[in-house]
Amino acid sequence: MEPVITTIAAAVALGAAAGIKDTASKAVTDAYAGLKKLIQDRYKKNEDVTDAVDYLVKKPEAESRRQELAKALDSAGADKDVELAQAAEAVLAAAKKQEGTSDAVQHGSGAIAQGQGAVAAGAGGIAVGGSVHGGINMPDNRDK
Repeated sequence: MEPVITTIAAAVALGAAAGIKDTASKAVTDAYAGLKKLIQDRYKKNEDVTDAVDYLVKKPEAESRRQELAKALDSAGADKDVELAQAAEAVLAAAKKQEGTSDAVQHGSGAIAQGQGAVAAGAGGIAVGGSVHGGINMPDNRDK
C-alpha cells in the first residue's frame, strides 16, 4: 500500500480523535473538516470509502479501522490525489502545532498510539510509523 494512503487514513483518525477533545484548536478542526469534506465530495459515489471514513470516525484509535480506510482509498486510486494528500498534510501540520496534540503525534501518547501507525509531520515531509517507514515529500503548490 502506498505511504500516502496510510498518511491520509492516519490524518483522518488524528483529526477525528482531536475533534472529540474540547482542547482541539480551530486550525486542527478546520483542517480536519476540510479533509473529511474533500473525501466525501470526491468519493461520494464510492461507498467503500465513505463508509470506511464514517466507521473510523466512530473509533479513531482503532488500527483496523484505519487499515480499512486505507484499503478503500487505495482501491479508489487516492494515492494519485495530490489535493487529498495536501489536505491530510494540513491536518498533521495543524495537529503538530497544537500544544498537547503535538506530543500525541510525535510520541504516541494520544489518539494515534505508537506502534499503531504513529504519525509525525516535519519540514522534510510526513513520516508514518508502523507498517510504513520513511517520509513522503509532497510539493508545496500553495503559492501557485
